[in-house]
Amino acid sequence: MGAPRTAGRPGPRTIRQRTSPNTTASTVPCSRRSSRTGPETGAASGTGPCAGQGGHMTFISRNLLPGILLAVMASAPLAGPARAEAVTLRYSQWLPASYPLHAEIIAPWFEEIARVTGGRVTIVPTPKVVGTVAGQYDVLADGLADVALVVPGYTPGRFPLSEGLELPFLGDDPRVSMPVSYRTYETYLEPKGIFREVVPLAVFTGNPAHIALRSGEVSDLSDLAGKKLRSPQQAASASVDLLGAVPVSKPMSEVYELASSGAIDGGIIPPDTLLSFKLAGIMKEYVLVPGGVVNTVNMLAFSHEAWDRISAEDQAAIREVSGLPLVTKMGEVYARSLSDALAAMPDEGVRVQTPPESLVAALQERLKPIRANWFDVARKAGLEDPEAMVRFLETEYAAGKAAR
Repeated sequence: MGAPRTAGRPGPRTIRQRTSPNTTASTVPCSRRSSRTGPETGAASGTGPCAGQGGHMTFISRNLLPGILLAVMASAPLAGPARAEAVTLRYSQWLPASYPLHAEIIAPWFEEIARVTGGRVTIVPTPKVVGTVAGQYDVLADGLADVALVVPGYTPGRFPLSEGLELPFLGDDPRVSMPVSYRTYETYLEPKGIFREVVPLAVFTGNPAHIALRSGEVSDLSDLAGKKLRSPQQAASASVDLLGAVPVSKPMSEVYELASSGAIDGGIIPPDTLLSFKLAGIMKEYVLVPGGVVNTVNMLAFSHEAWDRISAEDQAAIREVSGLPLVTKMGEVYARSLSDALAAMPDEGVRVQTPPESLVAALQERLKPIRANWFDVARKAGLEDPEAMVRFLETEYAAGKAAR
């Protein structure tokens, strides 16, 4: 917005009235202000013929008034309720077009938004990502794109409270874990405004991540020592470190190049992601850990600038098809994608390893400090009872599993 203009008092001016057959032209300098002020606008509204002219008077012949009134009355029926302005928004696309999250969730969600807003809100993917994949939150916060998929964990330590949804062993059934993750966010984290610079419409975890390797069987923790493993976020990096391996924090979009060049030995990656990003020919071993080594928080969000361009009515309609209803649909899609990926792995040249109970117990024991550390970090970040949040998440997950 520009600087406010200072209203100067205009000097006397001469206004020439257009003549009609029944009037004569008159030129009258209006140099005095009327004695009364309108009740709402503060505009001059005196009883003289120059009312409301900012200190200058213009005579209007009585013979013109009937015509003016008729014109106003004739045009009034043409004015209806204000129509919401059509808005076209840019979605910063970085997922592969065939990836289930995009093909089966995000793209249909855009179509649903267009439907529920009567075509007034249209979302169009960009040809390539705006900015960097890791920087999508700031891309939205700075208004460089209108809509984006954000992975908060790609900026380690920036969103410590959301890391509580990414702890090890929180569940491996996305039909339950994904809606539960949203309800946990809504109950404990949304009131804290952790993503206040953008407009979150769906916050959710994905499929749990396990250990993918270029080669080698894992029957003991020592088999992971020294291996360079790609990490998606803070909890995964801490887990990799505790396992004696070396965390390499990179977004999925960079993993193929790193793995194919031998820069990494593997990564903490969900099964369907491994296949969607064409890694099956490179990472030939997959260690399936019950409950998952970690999960990753994702967010579909609008920029504030884009959201403010949408009418209140259409905002409400968009929210109706977002949030928990959208995340619940995601859970079904992710569960199918997970099942399909695990079934396809052998045909893709990936051996799925089921770790012995001794290794599972060793993993659980070794990764215990992750949870304790997050409790401490979360309290310092302003979450009064982080233990209650994790209990809520685990209780809701157990209840959801029992109900199936």
